[in-house]
Amino acid sequence: MSCDLLIKGGKIVTPEETKSADLAISGGKIQAIGAPGSISGAKREIDASGKHILPGIVDPHAHMGYENTFDNLASESRAAACGGVTTLGIYVLVVKDGIIKQFDGLKEQFDKESFVDAFWHLMVIDAATTNDIQSCPEEIGITSFKFNMGYKGPHADLLGITATDDGAVFKGFSMIAKQDGNSLAACHCENIDIHLMLRDEFIAQGRNDYKVWNESRPSFVEAECMHRAIYLAKNTNCPLYIPHITIAEGVDIIEQAHKEGLRVTGETCPQYLTHNNEEGAPIFESNPACGNVNPPIRDKASNDRLWEGIRDGIIECVGSDLAPCNLEMKGDNIWEAPMGLGNISELLLPIMLSEGVNKGRIPIETVVKVCCKNPAEVFSVYPQKGSLEEGSDADIVIVDLEKEQTVSADKLKSAIDWSIYDGWNLKGWPTHTILGGEVIVEDGEPVELRPGQAHYLARQP
Repeated sequence: MSCDLLIKGGKIVTPEETKSADLAISGGKIQAIGAPGSISGAKREIDASGKHILPGIVDPHAHMGYENTFDNLASESRAAACGGVTTLGIYVLVVKDGIIKQFDGLKEQFDKESFVDAFWHLMVIDAATTNDIQSCPEEIGITSFKFNMGYKGPHADLLGITATDDGAVFKGFSMIAKQDGNSLAACHCENIDIHLMLRDEFIAQGRNDYKVWNESRPSFVEAECMHRAIYLAKNTNCPLYIPHITIAEGVDIIEQAHKEGLRVTGETCPQYLTHNNEEGAPIFESNPACGNVNPPIRDKASNDRLWEGIRDGIIECVGSDLAPCNLEMKGDNIWEAPMGLGNISELLLPIMLSEGVNKGRIPIETVVKVCCKNPAEVFSVYPQKGSLEEGSDADIVIVDLEKEQTVSADKLKSAIDWSIYDGWNLKGWPTHTILGGEVIVEDGEPVELRPGQAHYLARQP
C-alpha cells in the first residue's frame, strides 16, 4: 500500500481502547489502520515508538480577541497547535449589523491567519445577532449560539452585550428549537444581578484581592442560573450546552438533566480542575487582577468533583475558554480588568495528560472522549474531526506520556506574557501535530504557516 505519510510503532488511542497499530494517511485523510509493520510504501514515515497517537484535540471554547474577534488569531491558533489542538470552536463577537454582513471579511482574515481549522459559535449579544439566528445555519454554516446570561454592567458594556435578560434568552432558545434539533444554544450561567449587588458592596469596602472575585460571584449564582437555563431549554425544547462549569454542584445539575432525558451537555476547563482559591496561583497573589475570570476559580472540592464528573461521563467536554489578555491589559484593578486567563488552549492536552492520566484520575481513553470525540459530536463535525476512523480528516497528535517539562510563560508559543501554570512540572506532552495529513508541529515546534492551511468548518442544519 502506498501512502503520503505513515505513523508507525505507536499506540493508537480511541474512546474504547488503546492498541498498537500503524496509521496510513493519503490525500489529507486517514487511509488505513493496520497491524504493526503491515503497511509500507510511504513517502514519509514518523516513528512513534513508545508514544501514543490521538485524534487532534477539538477545543470547543476559544475567544481570540476583545476589541476585534480575531485580534490574537495568528499567535493563539499557532500556540494551540503546539498543544495538539487541530480544531477550535471560536466564539465570534460582532457589534453592529450582525454577522451575516460581516462574515466574508471575517472568513478572509481567518483563512489568512489561522494555523488550525475551526467552527464558529455566534455570540448573541443584541437584536441584530438575535435576528441572525434564523439565517446563520443555511447562509454561513453556524449552528451554535451563545447567550450571556452572566453579563450586565461594566463587562457587558465593554463587549457591547445587551441581550441577556430572560426574555431575550427565551426568544433565542425558541428560534433555535425550530431548527430541527441540529442547532444548539450555549449559555454562560451566572446570576448577574446578585454579582452586581455584591460587587458594589466589596468595592465600597476597598477590596482588590483575588479572592474577592469568587466572593462577588459565589457558587450559588452559577447553580441558580444553570437551573434557570435548563428550565428554559426544557420548555422550548432547545438543545443546551453549558460551558465552563466550575462548581461541584454543577456536576449534579447536569446529571439530573440527563436523568430527565434532556439534551444538555456540560463542559469544564483545565483551570477549574487544577486551581482553587484555597491554594491561589502565585500570579494571583502578585497581581490580583489576573484572577478576574468568569466564572471564577472556586474551591478544592469543586476541583475533585469535576474530575469525578469527567471520569463518570457526566461532564462530556473539556474546553480551554482561551481569552487572550496580557498583563498590561489586565492592569492592577480586579474590578476593571478584562476577563480571562489566556494561553490555556496550548496547555489543555498537557494538563489532561499530566494531571489526569499520569496521576490516575482518568484513563487516556477518556481524554479522547472529552477532548476529541464528544466536542466534535456535539458541534456536528464528527467523524470528520475528533476521530481516527478511516476516511476521517488526518488530524492527529502524537504524545509522549513520559516527557516532563516545566511551564514557563516566556517559553510557551502564546503571545500572552503570564500563566497560572508558571512553574508547574507537567508530565505528558505532544511531540507532533498533524492537520489534514500535513505536519504542522514537529518536536514541539511549529512549522511555517502555508497558504490555505486552515479551513473554516461550515456546519449544515
